[in-house]
Amino acid sequence: MTKYIPLYILWYMNTLDKAIINIKVSKALKREAQDLADEIGVPLTTVISASLKEFVRSRSLTVSAFPRLRPEIEHELSVAIDDYKQNKNISKVFVKPNEVADHLNSL
Repeated sequence: MTKYIPLYILWYMNTLDKAIINIKVSKALKREAQDLADEIGVPLTTVISASLKEFVRSRSLTVSAFPRLRPEIEHELSVAIDDYKQNKNISKVFVKPNEVADHLNSL
């Protein structure tokens, strides 16, 4: 089998503790993912690695028709909603930019 794998790939895999994963996805999905990764300035490999790390870290895979926030974000959001309902930690409405600067300087 190794005669069909270029030697530089074997060297890379052995020295850098990396593995190659081959997956099949639609061309359209790959293109969209590649375009988005390029847009945010990361390689597609980084996106896939981050997804695998999150899968291992959380030990779960969420498949849903509806987007769901991570639990820690849901908690922060519920605290902010409770604060809002109690009229705590609420900034007043500013109309002019200098009102914002005056408010920030007064803190």
